Amino acid sequence: MSECDKILDQLRSDNSEFVRDAAFVAGTEKIECAIPELIRHIQEGNLGVQEAADRALRAIRGEKSVQAVIPLLASEEAPIRNAAMDILREIAEDDLESVMSQLKSSDPDLRIFISDILGSTNSLFSVAPLCEALLKDQEVNVRYQAAVSLGELGFSDAADSLIQALDDEEWVQFSVIEALTKIGAAQTAGALVKALGKATPLVASMIVEALGEMGDLKIVPLLIEQMKSAPAPLQNKICKAVVQLLGDKALELLPSDKRSQFCSALLAALDDEDEQIQLAALRGLSTAKGAEATQKVMSTVATFNVDRDTDKLIAAVECLANIGCNSALLEVFQDDNELALRVAAEAVSRMSEGEMRKALPTIRAVFSDKGVFVQRDLITVLVKSANVSDELFFQNVLREHSDEMILKKALYFLGENSLHPESAEIVFEMLSHDSLEVKDAALEAAIAMDNEMLWIRFVSRVESDDPTERMMAVYALGKSRNDVHVELLKEALSDPVVDVRLVALEGLIALSPESATLIEQVKMLLHDANRD
Repeated sequence: MSECDKILDQLRSDNSEFVRDAAFVAGTEKIECAIPELIRHIQEGNLGVQEAADRALRAIRGEKSVQAVIPLLASEEAPIRNAAMDILREIAEDDLESVMSQLKSSDPDLRIFISDILGSTNSLFSVAPLCEALLKDQEVNVRYQAAVSLGELGFSDAADSLIQALDDEEWVQFSVIEALTKIGAAQTAGALVKALGKATPLVASMIVEALGEMGDLKIVPLLIEQMKSAPAPLQNKICKAVVQLLGDKALELLPSDKRSQFCSALLAALDDEDEQIQLAALRGLSTAKGAEATQKVMSTVATFNVDRDTDKLIAAVECLANIGCNSALLEVFQDDNELALRVAAEAVSRMSEGEMRKALPTIRAVFSDKGVFVQRDLITVLVKSANVSDELFFQNVLREHSDEMILKKALYFLGENSLHPESAEIVFEMLSHDSLEVKDAALEAAIAMDNEMLWIRFVSRVESDDPTERMMAVYALGKSRNDVHVELLKEALSDPVVDVRLVALEGLIALSPESATLIEQVKMLLHDANRD
């Protein structure tokens, strides 16, 4: 018995396991005589047998497999049709002529299926019959599917036919625009812009979105020209497309005669309900000048939901920061709207030093009148942009405020910028604050000041009865960069409190010019009760 006969006998068996095994062998060995039986099992077998037959046909491939599967597309059972389509998507290129011939069928459903399958062939030979179907088939769904498949193939040879099809029904136009976007041929962008004038609002909207994705900068003037006669929703779409094409510096890149027109359109686009359009408008306004843009952005921010509109809030902050400090932004600080205040403060904190300093007098003036959350944002701006001339303000914050975060920021500023002895006194007093975090901030500020009076006080506190005071003093002396304190730190190595011993050791390692001098003290600590 030949191998073919043996496989056929197994495939005709009533035992599904034998059939699956035979289908596997038929696929592996590419036994073409098994194709009719495999076709039968796809239509009649149980699910496991159908899957085995499906895999075998994909493995055997060839003209005979293609020709045997095509009739299954006419099956009245959807699972069989779907299986046949999946197989042909994979193997149709083995006999494209037989597949393409079905585009002449009188059955419109079959023509739709074939149009779909040809889109998966990755063959240039599929373009011409699909273009013919796109332009000449009487069934709208065939034309729609032909356009979809031409887009999947991605050959620029289809561009001219797709452009002609822009005059088809709206349903077909959708797939044509998407296909042209995927192909991205040189003539596509201009043709789409021309189609805008006669397109329905929905199609026009889709065209503009496609143009934004294509990246053809030459169409920007044409798009802006279209804005003159476009309805407001389409104008907003055009704004988004232009910003996609030109980026954040859209306004700067436009000719002067177009800049004002486009800026006005961007301001109007902020009112659009589409989040992506609002985001694009905020990007586009980043290079706007004057208070009008700031005022409009802030009024738009007032409509945002803090929890839901995070992306838009971030974009608004970036936009305001790029526009810079102006009268409209300073007016926000006179208001009591917490969201607006916090957005404005964050925007100022991201500006250049020169722009930030413009806002300092206003921020200092309103600081005490605001709530604690706003004050936290405001002091962040002040710490970034203030200088030694603002020292008195930060001294008053330490005297009058109780919020830990605000106190820590004020301490940081004084530590980095203070020149006045009074600031050193205030910082030293904060070492006794109830909050450990504020104590730590005060300690770091005192070290950063590098003030002789403070070093004298730390030296005296090494003998304090309070272990926390001793630990802070030893820690500070270890950070002093002055080896005159080495002997005090050596004495602290025998402190009864482990934390004091630990910071003393760390300080000695940092201060001692020669590690050899520490050997004896370190040996002693190898037997310390604390592992650290």
